[in-house]
Amino acid sequence: MNPSPSPLHPIILEYIDMTKPYDPEKRFNDRAPVYDEEIEKIIPGYRALHDISHHILKSALPKGACVLIAGAGTGKEAIEYALENPGWKITGFDIAEEMVKTASLKIKQDGLGGRIELVHGGISDIMQEDFDGATSLLVMHFIPKEEKSKYLREICFRLKPGAKFILADVGGERNSPEFEEFLSAWESFQLQTREKKDVDEMLEHVRGNLNFITHDETISLLEDSGFRNIRHFWKSLLINGFAMEKAL
Repeated sequence: MNPSPSPLHPIILEYIDMTKPYDPEKRFNDRAPVYDEEIEKIIPGYRALHDISHHILKSALPKGACVLIAGAGTGKEAIEYALENPGWKITGFDIAEEMVKTASLKIKQDGLGGRIELVHGGISDIMQEDFDGATSLLVMHFIPKEEKSKYLREICFRLKPGAKFILADVGGERNSPEFEEFLSAWESFQLQTREKKDVDEMLEHVRGNLNFITHDETISLLEDSGFRNIRHFWKSLLINGFAMEKAL
């Protein structure tokens, strides 16, 4: 049985206007106040994906590592990395100004301003070019297909040779039997904790706004962008995670 309705930020109750071009910056600016509350109800295995990604990095990187986080969001990933790894320095970027503001406030409250730098912008706004590791979790599916290669090449360029990179996104063959089966399971997962109108909005968003590529296309893009030893370490319905290194 679904929980009784609770007051939510108005954006959660809105349906997507498919007549307007999709604007991820606006969507995440609007969702910043409720993102932390909602995201684990939306993404199956969200917490586990982040935990495993962290431990892949932690087991591979030096104690004084510099780590790049794409789509830093409300700062949870950066703050957890900094707290668990006192020698790490973290740089995160996000296109949504409200996300960066929310993250900056948390970082200040935790006294981590000297170890976490946030940039409001995209990968091209990151000037550092010697990161030991990087993550891009649930970001690239918002990037148009024709721009994904540039995005990955820009990340690769900013990593040291041999640096660890973790990528996770929604993907698959749109309209395939597996895609539809897993999308239905995703709907069922969300209906455990969310109202039906919110779930319908999210599924419409997934169908209409995400830029899917297949498993094979992802591997090909990563190889062409300068990565090697690509391992498929995570699968949760339509979400796939890959761990790899920048080629030497």
